[in-house]
Amino acid sequence: MANQTSIDLYLLLYGGTLTLLLLAIGVVSFLFQYQKRIIRKDLAIKEIEVKHSQELFLGNLEAIEKERERLARDLHDVVGASLSTLRLQLTEIIKNVNNPSEILNISDRNKELIDNTILEVRRISNDLLPPGLEEFGLAYSIEGLCENALTFSNLTISLDVKNLNKIEKQKSLILYRIVQELINNSVKHSGASQIIITLTQDEKEISLNFEDNGVGFDYNKAYLKRSLGLKNIEIRAKMVNGSTRFETKVDEGLKVEVRIPTDN
Repeated sequence: MANQTSIDLYLLLYGGTLTLLLLAIGVVSFLFQYQKRIIRKDLAIKEIEVKHSQELFLGNLEAIEKERERLARDLHDVVGASLSTLRLQLTEIIKNVNNPSEILNISDRNKELIDNTILEVRRISNDLLPPGLEEFGLAYSIEGLCENALTFSNLTISLDVKNLNKIEKQKSLILYRIVQELINNSVKHSGASQIIITLTQDEKEISLNFEDNGVGFDYNKAYLKRSLGLKNIEIRAKMVNGSTRFETKVDEGLKVEVRIPTDN
């Protein structure tokens, strides 16, 4: 009887030890598998982040190249063509050196051509560096954007600027370009009749809110198609550690929030 009791105790001890061992192995195995899943998830997230960064970088290069192409085209088509015409008209002056009335006529044409060329050079210069941005600040330059849009469209634009202090040149230029991109989109593509722009600043960040009542669009489809306008806005904000949020649907207009920290 005592032997049987000892055997039962040994079996119970052995069984309990084996059970605990299996349980420990199960727990370790679970933790190992869980850790592997966490690592795989982290790697997947990092892969997405790297891919997203690459897309933004490529988008930035694309935007720069587009801007260079536009500038080169403007210089060739406008300034180059004007200079070529001036050269031809100077040749005409030489041919008509004994014809004062014709020389006067050619001179008048040259004056008009020179005036138009000066205006075009000024326009190209303003595209490169917004007028009044350094001298009078961001609010002044954005008001100029709004006035230009009102001149060439039937839009109603509400601009509200609050507590806007002196902003670093780079941030001012980026915010200006973002507003320019958004207004151009509303004028050319959205069919909007109203735009509301709010620009505020506090101790932590500069906040830009843009809203129009246009046709809107499917944001996911536009983003997957690498819409240059959307990429430009996101890229510009990220250049100064800013963030962007788009809210839009078909037939529901567009809302954009841009947040740029003031302490970097």
